[in-house]
Amino acid sequence: MIIATAGHVDHGKTSLVRQLTGVETDTLAEEKARGLSINLGYAYLPCADGSRLGFIDVPGHQRFINTMISGISGIDMGLLVIAADDGPMPQTLEHLDVLDILGVEQLSVVISKIDRVSESRLQEVEQHIHGLLNGRRWHDAALFPVSSETGSGIPALETYLQQQAQRIRARQAEGGFRLSIDRAFSAKGAGLVVTGTANAGKVLTGDRLLLLPGNREVRVRDLRAHNEPATAAVAGQRVALNLAGSVSASDIERGDWLVDADHALSSERLDVSFTLLKGAPFPLKHLAPVKLHIGAKRVAGKLALVEGSSGRLHAGESCIAQLLLDEPVNAMLGDRFLLRDTAENVILGGGAVLDPQGPKFGKSRPGRITWLQAMQADTPEDALAQLIAKGQLVELNRFWAIRNRRLDQVETLLPADAKRFEYDGRHWAIGQKQWSEASQHLNSLVDDWHETHPHKPGIKMTELKAAVSRDYQTPLVMAALVSRLKSGDLLLHDGHISRTGFRRTESKEVQSHWKSMRQHLEQCQLRVPLFSELAAAIQVPEPTLRQVVKEATRSGNLHRLNDKRYALPEHLLHFSRRVVEADREGEELSVINLKARFQSGRNLTIELLEYFDSIHFTRREGNTRIVINPAAALERFGAQGTST
Repeated sequence: MIIATAGHVDHGKTSLVRQLTGVETDTLAEEKARGLSINLGYAYLPCADGSRLGFIDVPGHQRFINTMISGISGIDMGLLVIAADDGPMPQTLEHLDVLDILGVEQLSVVISKIDRVSESRLQEVEQHIHGLLNGRRWHDAALFPVSSETGSGIPALETYLQQQAQRIRARQAEGGFRLSIDRAFSAKGAGLVVTGTANAGKVLTGDRLLLLPGNREVRVRDLRAHNEPATAAVAGQRVALNLAGSVSASDIERGDWLVDADHALSSERLDVSFTLLKGAPFPLKHLAPVKLHIGAKRVAGKLALVEGSSGRLHAGESCIAQLLLDEPVNAMLGDRFLLRDTAENVILGGGAVLDPQGPKFGKSRPGRITWLQAMQADTPEDALAQLIAKGQLVELNRFWAIRNRRLDQVETLLPADAKRFEYDGRHWAIGQKQWSEASQHLNSLVDDWHETHPHKPGIKMTELKAAVSRDYQTPLVMAALVSRLKSGDLLLHDGHISRTGFRRTESKEVQSHWKSMRQHLEQCQLRVPLFSELAAAIQVPEPTLRQVVKEATRSGNLHRLNDKRYALPEHLLHFSRRVVEADREGEELSVINLKARFQSGRNLTIELLEYFDSIHFTRREGNTRIVINPAAALERFGAQGTST
C-alpha cells in the first residue's frame, strides 16, 4: 500500500513518517536547514506478512504545492496531518481538495502535537475535523491523536495502517506498463535512475520501454520495488529503474512517462469530465487558461467547454470538456487530473480523462458526445452496450487501447444485438439494426442505378462508396459491401458493382452505332481498318465511337488489337487458322510469309502477330513465331467467330 502524507506546513508530517519508519525523509540540506520539505520523501515500513508500506512525505508549503500534487498521484491512502495547536488551516482544505479531486478513496486523519494542547482543545479540533469531512467521501475517516515527541498514539496508528494494507485490493498488473517519473538522477556506478509509482502493468529487468515525450527507447538494466532489489515490479509499487539508452537525467523532466511501446498514446488534446470546485473563487469561461496536473506532469493549456455548460462553468458544476495543451502528455481513460489557474494561485477543480486523444474538429458533434458519455460508464461492457444501443460504430482496437489494453488481451463482451466485423486490419462493432440498414441501403442504391442506367454494367465502386458514405461510415460501408459480395447478392466486375442476375440493356444510340460499325467491318472483310478510318466511314465522332467500342469489347463482340485498331472475332479466327495451317505445313512463321497468307499489309500483319503473342497463341523468337497454344485462338474467338 502506498500512503501519502498531506497537510499544512510544519504540522509534523515528516516527524510522523520518521516515528513510523525510522527514516528521515528530509534529505536535502536546504530542507533540514529550513525545517520543511521541498522535495518528495520516501520511506518504507515492513509488515508482519513480509509486505511493505510505502510512505510518500509530500511538502506542505504553498510554494511547493506542485510537488505535493505529483506525489499524491497514484497512491492508495491519504494521511492528513493536522496539528492540534493550530487546527485545520487554509492549506489543509487545499490538500483535502487535491485528495478528493485525484480520487483517493481512503483517508485517515492524524492529529499531531497533542502533547502541546489540553484535552478540551483536542476535542475542539476533532469536532472541527468532522465538520471539514462532512459531505466529503471520507465523512467516516478514522482519527488518530499522536505525539511524535512522546510516541503517544503511534503504535495504534501503525497497527491500523497495517490492517488497512491487508484490505487493499492489489492493483491489476494487466495492460502495458506505465510510470510517471517524479525523479531522475545519475547514480555513481549505475548511471541513469528514474523513480515513480507504477501506474499500471508490470515491468521486468531487461524490458524495453519508451520515454515520452520523444519516443526514445530505453532498456531496464536493474530495478528496485519498494526500495528492495527486484526482478519485477507491478502497478501500485514505488519503483526505481536503472535505465540504459541514449538518454541522460538532464533529458528528463518530472512528469515524463515510461510506457510499454504498444501503449504509447500521446496527445495535446484530452477529452475529460471536469468539475469546478464548490469553493472556486470564480467561474470558468470557454477556453479559460489553466495549468494541468496529471501524474507527475504539469503543463499549461486551455479548457474548452464541450457539453453540459452554457459557455461558462460555475462553482460546483460539471461538464465534458477538452483540454488543449501546450505540449503532448501521455494519458489513459480514467486517469485523474487536477486544474489550477494559470498563475497557480488556486486549485480550480479536476476530473478524469475520457479520451486521451481528443479530435481537433467535431468535438461537440452528437456522435462524439455519445462516445464521451459512454466512456463514463462503470465498466467497459456497460460502455459498449451504451454505444451499440445508440447506433454508434465502435472501433474495438481503439476502445481498448485508451484503456491501456490490446484487443488480443481481452475477451470483448458484446451485446447480443451487436455485429462484429473486420475492415482494414481493425476490428469493429455495430448494432445488428444498423448493419442490416447499411446492407439494404447498398442493395437499394445498386437497384436504383440499374433502373436509371440500364445500359451500363453497374455502378463504379468509387461512386457507390461515396453515395453510401453520406449516411454511413466507411468501415461499415466497405464491410457490408464485402459481405454482400461474398453472399452473391452483389457482383464486382471490372470495378463495377451490379446485382446478381442483372442484364444490361444497351441504349438505342449505342445499338444503332454498333450496327453501323459491324456492317462496315464486315464489308472491309480482312482489311481491318484503323479506328480513325472507321469513325470517318460511319460518320460518328471518335469520343462517341470509343464508348461503342468499349461496350462491344466488354461483351466480346469486338477485340482490341491496340489503341488504333479493333477487329471482329470471326476475322481474328480466320487469321489464327492461317497461322496454324502455315505451321502444320512447316512454313516459317515470318512476317513476310504470313503477310501473304493473311492477304494484308505489313502493318496489319505485325499488329495481328503482336496481338497473338499477347494472348499466348504464339511466341516470337527472333524474326519468326512459333505456335505455343493452338487452342488459345479457338477458345477466344470460336464461340463468336465463324470461318471466312
